[in-house]
Amino acid sequence: MIPTTMMMRLLLILQMAAVINSFSTVVINKKHGASSLLQLHARNNNQRKNNTPRRSPPNRRMSIKWVIQGIEKVLAEECEPSSSNHGGKPKYSYKRRIDASLVDALYLMANANSQKDVLDAEKRIKVLLKNPSEFPVEVTERAIRATSVAGLSLSVHLLKLLLRGDNVTALPSSIAYISVLSFLRKIGRIDRLEDTLAELASVSRRIQIKNPSQSGVDIVAFNTYLGAIFDAAAAGRPFLSSCDNESEMLDSNLFNFTNFNNTLDGTTSSEKYLYKGLNLLRGDAARKKFALEGDPDIYSFNSLLTAVAKCAKPGRNLLSITDSCLLTMKKQGIECDTLTYNARIQAAIAANEEDRAIQLIDELLRSPKLDADRYTINLALVPFVNSGRKGQMLTLMRDFYETNAGKNNRIILSAFEAFLNTLVKNDEVELARDVFDAFFLSIPKDRMQLTGIRPNPTTKHFNIMLGGYSRTGEALKAFELFDTMLDIGVALDGFTVTSLMTHPISPEKITSLLVQVETERAMLNPAAYRSIIGAYGDAGDAASACWMFLEMGRACQKRGRGAESWNVLLGALARGCTGDKVSTALDIYGSFAAKRGNEDLDVEELASDEFISLVDGMTCLDASFTILDMMRSGNQTSLLMQSPKPNSQGYCLLASALSGFGTSASQADRALTLFRDAMNQGGVTPDGRFLNAILRCFGDDIEAALAVWKTDVGPAAASQQGNGNINLQQAYNGLMHVCGRALRPDIATRIAYAMNKAGVEPTEVSLNCYMSGKRVAMEGKTGNNKKGLGLTNQYENLLSVECTKYNTRKWDKSKRRAGDKKITVTISRVKLFSLG
Repeated sequence: MIPTTMMMRLLLILQMAAVINSFSTVVINKKHGASSLLQLHARNNNQRKNNTPRRSPPNRRMSIKWVIQGIEKVLAEECEPSSSNHGGKPKYSYKRRIDASLVDALYLMANANSQKDVLDAEKRIKVLLKNPSEFPVEVTERAIRATSVAGLSLSVHLLKLLLRGDNVTALPSSIAYISVLSFLRKIGRIDRLEDTLAELASVSRRIQIKNPSQSGVDIVAFNTYLGAIFDAAAAGRPFLSSCDNESEMLDSNLFNFTNFNNTLDGTTSSEKYLYKGLNLLRGDAARKKFALEGDPDIYSFNSLLTAVAKCAKPGRNLLSITDSCLLTMKKQGIECDTLTYNARIQAAIAANEEDRAIQLIDELLRSPKLDADRYTINLALVPFVNSGRKGQMLTLMRDFYETNAGKNNRIILSAFEAFLNTLVKNDEVELARDVFDAFFLSIPKDRMQLTGIRPNPTTKHFNIMLGGYSRTGEALKAFELFDTMLDIGVALDGFTVTSLMTHPISPEKITSLLVQVETERAMLNPAAYRSIIGAYGDAGDAASACWMFLEMGRACQKRGRGAESWNVLLGALARGCTGDKVSTALDIYGSFAAKRGNEDLDVEELASDEFISLVDGMTCLDASFTILDMMRSGNQTSLLMQSPKPNSQGYCLLASALSGFGTSASQADRALTLFRDAMNQGGVTPDGRFLNAILRCFGDDIEAALAVWKTDVGPAAASQQGNGNINLQQAYNGLMHVCGRALRPDIATRIAYAMNKAGVEPTEVSLNCYMSGKRVAMEGKTGNNKKGLGLTNQYENLLSVECTKYNTRKWDKSKRRAGDKKITVTISRVKLFSLG
């Protein structure tokens, strides 16, 4: 049975459709793409004239809908106000079914939630607009814009239909064809963009012959084409040769591309794209080729200089392109603006030429016609700091601050985010803190000179500083700043928590911070939860890590169930497999995290989850294997749902737990079983880290490790060669650690010989792996137990030479070894041992 209300609504729709059809009109449903015309119903009139200033759409979908609403205004007629359920508001109807169908198809495109819906809408629009002359030109132009914003290549087809129509007396709206060109730029189709622009030029010339008063192609269209060329330059895409007759069009072959590919050796594809753009900017080349309404403007030249800045790097400053661009600007009477200088400064910094950057900055600051903007200041920060001009840097910031304070606080906040971030990234954390304090946390003495209300610091400002202290490891300053953040009432977020958790702190301190965060009602994302779990693991509280893992499953649901989150938990458990914590059982219910007293947390619900019952009371190692079994079998719990399949990192962490990070006794059998399970059942790629961790599980049993290397680990490592043989090298380094545990430098030396034979250079890292294993072996040994190591020391000296003598390039760059003598030793090898 159909509900009464639904039946009444259906009857009402049918009655309205009958009345509308009697006048040959159709009503459109703008919310959903209707499957048939009988399902179309009246639309409320929400299109009242608005005299407010034009605003930008909040997102792409709304932008498309606004364009469609413009089409409705052209095609629809306003009906009489209705006394029906529409509240007496006027309705829009359509005299032609094809008009209603077009709007319906466009709304289907705008509201599409799947690729299938988009393709269906595209097919319908293409059929309806196969003859654009059936619709007013402004309708076709708006349809072109809507489809281009939606990312449909149909927009290019529709534009060409419009250009190739009969009796074309004017170019389409520049908004329409610029939108199509922007779409082609976005997808990187320079060839189609150039063809479309050339066709626009051809149509424009034909129109101007009949009507000379008609303007040419909009300069913005040409700038869009330039932007596509420079996007390809910045991305380093392969250069696509231009049309054959381009050399004939240009007056000079100084930057001729027909010859360019053949004559200039060592020129990158990026430079070829830059020269192509420069070629078009010379003289009247662009205006003639593309029938532009005017010559290239300052935006055209600035886009080239910005691309040069993106392509510049140490040893390739691209000054020849920059100088040619500036010379062309001068010839055409175009003056440099602040953006021009900013691009040149950025290029100089990218080329590691700070002196030239400072010279350009000073030139800009001296100019009476130009003012430094926030981008100029941000670019000047590092060069000024490095040249000892911090005072002038602070003066620029202060002038910018006072100019905008009260009038445009948003620009101040955004600019100082960039300033602080630049300083922190360049390890000027203390200077960044001074700037932050001066402009946001301190009351200026001359406050009355400010033009308005002082802007308050935001969460992002604090997070940038907390991230800086995370880089420098200054925990005390980080927590002091965090207290300031709480005192002035700045909201916390997940990044705030993540930054604080990078510092080494006790489980009690982690719990205290967590309570503070929860008091402030901060929303924690999966990354924040993972940082908390990792922090508890680093602090040796694996039980709290397990509890927080369960909380993450409840709070973040699907977002926190990926392999990355499970690997963080395995890492926390692995850290509990070292030292005196190896045999300690997990007490999850009695952990700091479980007992902290979160009012918003349903403790009973969490405690009832079978995940806790599975691992509570186990050692960290046993809990790790239990979790691995859960992941391999895809088991699920009420809060965590289905667990993901373990990846290479997960197996690596489990192997690290088994080896106690290289400190436990030999676990040869379990390690070999784990390795074979990962290869055969898990389908895991045997990367170097995993193989290294597996070999460390053999403790001091070097004979067993060598046997497994020959049968299992060695072939697996050899199968993953590439990227400089990094996987094979890491696997060999695992053997080096076992040699150190066994105090067998003689075998380690043989391994170094085998590495050279396999094409893997033993490095200082290899030597350090041996020495770290030796340190574990020597712990607790007394003086008497160290006797008889004389021969061992001799082999170690030989091993040291083998691991460093071929590494001259890296040695030369090592500041730590800058004062060491370079030793060249020729070793007479009586017999070259092989491990294969």
